Amino acid sequence: MTYQPIKCSDYDQYELFCMHFSMVKIITTDNTLVVGNAKNLLNLKGEGEFLLIEHQEKGEQRVRLDHIKAISYF
Repeated sequence: MTYQPIKCSDYDQYELFCMHFSMVKIITTDNTLVVGNAKNLLNLKGEGEFLLIEHQEKGEQRVRLDHIKAISYF
């Protein structure tokens, strides 16, 4: 699936989450729940842009930005 660019304001919010290593809860477009600390944003050529989430037990997970349906932090 071709990457669909997201709004700049959403990208800015994800950057802030990473700067503060915020604990986030993400629901993806396929209704997968991802919970962990926002660690970094990645731009992978040919794949798209991703939010790198760090889990205490599972390690790291990439979530493609255009697959994020909802995100909240706590």
